[in-house]
Amino acid sequence: MQHSQRFVGQAHWFVLAVVVLLASCKAHHGSNSSAPSSHADSPWSSPLPSPYTGNATVSWTAPSENSDGSALTNLGGFKIYYGGELTQLTNSITLTNPGLLTYVVPELPIGTTYYFAVTAVTRTGVESARSDVVSTTIS
Repeated sequence: MQHSQRFVGQAHWFVLAVVVLLASCKAHHGSNSSAPSSHADSPWSSPLPSPYTGNATVSWTAPSENSDGSALTNLGGFKIYYGGELTQLTNSITLTNPGLLTYVVPELPIGTTYYFAVTAVTRTGVESARSDVVSTTIS
């Protein structure tokens, strides 16, 4: 699903084109030797899933301009919202690297449906409206 939307922030309008591709992975039958990392900007910090968990990969396209057509020069990163109910996206991951356009959400329980949305955030902390919500069932 790809689309463009206009978002309003305190001082800026954004255009955030979001493509969210969710892929649940099959559980690995090995041990889970690492805990979730606090380094959200590193795509390599995600642990392998345990036999009872899987991962969801979220990808998006960064905005390049404000809604008035001017260049967006102060993109600071993104925020991924997710949860087990469409209207309850209570978990979030803050990514402060504006070049990071894919993130693996690790250790989600197999058989559970998760819902995801992404926002853009400026260096001054202004956050766009959320993208459309997408979902996947972890398998």
